[in-house]
Amino acid sequence: MNPLRPTLFALLLAALFAACAAPAPAPAAPPAAAGTLLLIGGGLDDDCRDVFTRLLALAARPGPPHVVVVTAATGDQEDVWQGKLAALRTWAPTLPVEVVRRETPTAATVAAIDRATALLFTGGDQSRITARYRPDGADTPERQAMLRLLQRGGVVAGASAGCAMQGERMLLGGDSTAALGPEGPRVGPGMGFVTDLVTDSHFFERDRLGRLVAALEQSDTRLGIGVGEDACVEIDLGTGLLRGIGPRDSLLVDVGGLVRDGAHRRAVHARCIGPDTVVDLRALAARQPQPGARPAAAPVEQREVEPGQDRQLASWRLCRAAAHGPQALTLAGHRLVAWPAADGGVTLDVEVTEP
Repeated sequence: MNPLRPTLFALLLAALFAACAAPAPAPAAPPAAAGTLLLIGGGLDDDCRDVFTRLLALAARPGPPHVVVVTAATGDQEDVWQGKLAALRTWAPTLPVEVVRRETPTAATVAAIDRATALLFTGGDQSRITARYRPDGADTPERQAMLRLLQRGGVVAGASAGCAMQGERMLLGGDSTAALGPEGPRVGPGMGFVTDLVTDSHFFERDRLGRLVAALEQSDTRLGIGVGEDACVEIDLGTGLLRGIGPRDSLLVDVGGLVRDGAHRRAVHARCIGPDTVVDLRALAARQPQPGARPAAAPVEQREVEPGQDRQLASWRLCRAAAHGPQALTLAGHRLVAWPAADGGVTLDVEVTEP
């Protein structure tokens, strides 16, 4: 017998075993998201033509529109589902619409999302959404189906809680006074449909500017968008363009130049997002903000207005009027001072007045 034959056979056998034991090649990364997010600030009325018609137009992009309403955030899911169904059918009487509830099993939820061209998350408590579909930041089959929807050009829309959950980091609750104080903001994992943006809702009506600034600082996220009630912001994930939808305002906040002065946060940059305002988020993130120097002149003091007086709240007036001259607003536990920035936006100081 040739003494080389057993050795050769052993080598071939070892190579065969090694090939079988070797890990399979890693699967190719999924294609970059090409879909759209619609952030609706809450209080969405059925007659908000601009918001509903934009949702339906985006839902028709990947194919015949098919909307799935996701009620995980909501307390009375049945009542809210019936209301959203009636609203959608008012604008599109033959539109296929179905519902996915908190208790809908995983297989049925995934199948519904895979049929959809658009998801509409209802309001309530955003923690219920992540507890169901991304618990403690872990992935789930349902979230993977949502990402597939975006990858095929669909739209994920959300109102109130459905707006607040869309970033990688998410505000869990609390007000600006607590967020700016020693307690700090309550922040946890969001759904992660957009990774470099913190989203907030009911923004002007509940004076949440200080809260958003504190959350951006804590989460090491540069950009945030605070969406007002009945306002809507569209984010094209393929191009990185952000656009205002409808007549109501939102606020884009940039803490890239933020300076801490004790408990105060200074040199925050902000810009009102009104009808058809377009901002390139990628270009914005690539450059440093240029805050203007705080004027020596005393600012105009804004009068605080009780919540519920839509579009007349003081924090909205402060941000709009500050584009023309210095403004100030004193709120519980903190004070906002704003003045014009060189690029047409405003520069803000958020000053803590109570320890």
